[in-house]
Amino acid sequence: MRGEYRLITWGRLELADSETDGETDSDTVDPITGKVEQLRDAQRAGLIDPAWDPADVLALINQIATTWAGQPEIGAAAANLAADTSVSARRAALVTAVERLFPRLW
Repeated sequence: MRGEYRLITWGRLELADSETDGETDSDTVDPITGKVEQLRDAQRAGLIDPAWDPADVLALINQIATTWAGQPEIGAAAANLAADTSVSARRAALVTAVERLFPRLW
């Protein structure tokens, strides 16, 4: 997982260089735009609190999801010290955090 995260991070570095040159990468921007639109649709459907900006929701979820990959020392601590050291426990923690941050509206 760390190797994949390194590749993603390297790609982001290259993207940042192209953006400073006035270029944008539609392969990166288009999927993000689509995700933001999906979040807006979920807000309209009453599934996510509309008080949140969809771009913020996306950014926060992405950061929570990459915590263990982006900070290997935390991943190592979880693998050694967590009550449940499995990857499925990390995933469950992510799901719970997102559900609590962005509860479903009824």
